[in-house]
Amino acid sequence: MLIIVRNLKGGPQGCVCANCPKGPPPVLIMLNEWADIRMGDAWPGYRTVRAGDKSLNAAPGDSSEQHVALWYVHGEPVMGRIWNNGGKVAAAFGWNGKAFLENIGSIQVLVDLPEVVRGYDYHWRPWSDAAVFDKNARVYYPVHVDHIKGNISPCLLTLPNGKEALGKADIRNERASAVVAGKDERFEGPAVHKFLVLCRKPKPGQKFDE
Repeated sequence: MLIIVRNLKGGPQGCVCANCPKGPPPVLIMLNEWADIRMGDAWPGYRTVRAGDKSLNAAPGDSSEQHVALWYVHGEPVMGRIWNNGGKVAAAFGWNGKAFLENIGSIQVLVDLPEVVRGYDYHWRPWSDAAVFDKNARVYYPVHVDHIKGNISPCLLTLPNGKEALGKADIRNERASAVVAGKDERFEGPAVHKFLVLCRKPKPGQKFDE
């Protein structure tokens, strides 16, 4: 048997009328969302973080649409890229001076979560903004995986010839590299300062747990 009742105190949960009290703001996601995928899988239907938020001036043979990806080699994190190759996931990673474009296997891709659920925004920022180690002075927080060999972040490189490629940065040790036309191009020291690093910035009223 069902009985119809009336609620005489307060309003329905989630009511947005002018008379009902406003509830607490929604809890927003403050962590990066990485999705597992394999090279050769169908291109994902969700949004992924694109290098520079634009089509790149890529080298001949490289896709101009490059998206942030993460791969592990013997437990070491390697940032690189994926792209849509005829509806399938293709990938490129540089490690120890070698370019890997085949037989990569399982990787992770950085998901671009909907605006309404995340408490931060992604920004491609100059190296100097990412290399701020004083927590009290930090405005932009680099997307990174910390490892004994370095602090690895996605990095958008502009080469001396003007070509662009998505690869990785080791902010702590001032190193950067990317696969360009099938080769792992590497840079160190002041040469990396002109590159862009993927960072996050908390939205107003939000903060990261450190």
